[in-house]
Amino acid sequence: MSEALTIATARALRDEALAIFRADLQLAKTESSPARIKERAVDEAVEMIDTVRDVAIENKAVVGAILAMLTGWLFRGQLIDLGTRMRDTVRPGD
Repeated sequence: MSEALTIATARALRDEALAIFRADLQLAKTESSPARIKERAVDEAVEMIDTVRDVAIENKAVVGAILAMLTGWLFRGQLIDLGTRMRDTVRPGD
């Protein structure tokens, strides 16, 4: 192979690689734009909400139990106080 043909082949490969790199760079810029990030976040949130809704519909008893436990945990101080007052009120022998 002559030197001119080797150089031309190398330049063609370089130009092709540069075109691929520029296309990838443009794609990265497009995908990292604030509008695209927001769009992907909204799409993911909608998909997550749909999944949660489907799971909740299939497992109503589990969701109810979890909500009851969370409510109990959130009001644990008040429930302990109520239990203490009831215990003190009902104490036998007073």
